Amino acid sequence: MDQASAPVSRRRFLGKAAWISALCAGGLALVSVLRSIIPQQSRSGRKFTIGRLYDFPLNTYTRVNRHKIFVWRDHEGIRVLSAMCTHLGCIVNVTEEGFLCPCHGSRFDASGQVLAGPAPKPLPCYRVSLAPDGQLEVDRHRRIPFKDKLILA
Repeated sequence: MDQASAPVSRRRFLGKAAWISALCAGGLALVSVLRSIIPQQSRSGRKFTIGRLYDFPLNTYTRVNRHKIFVWRDHEGIRVLSAMCTHLGCIVNVTEEGFLCPCHGSRFDASGQVLAGPAPKPLPCYRVSLAPDGQLEVDRHRRIPFKDKLILA
């Protein structure tokens, strides 16, 4: 009888099954480690509109859940900050001092700067402009300093 048609011994079968199980477990562990290292990305596209200027009250952070952002409007203009913690991508909450990540306790001031870790970077501030139809348009791939804002006449 040739080796190809010979029955597989129990020891050989269990050895192969153990190797396959170890490879699957290792692959799943690698995926989970990579997901914890690489923050979640928003499902929104590069540019999107969020509504008209007067949809956002003065001197208040308004969360736009669909795009995972906060909009700040004052008498000088408007700013848009990410609502996703730079640690692992959890959605931060507004507090009196600024923002708080409910997952791991990162704290940010009102301009998105890190006050307490584990967040490694400040909350990004995105460029906002007026679209031709008069709506506010956010460009998620154009980050700007918090001090810059859309100046409204």
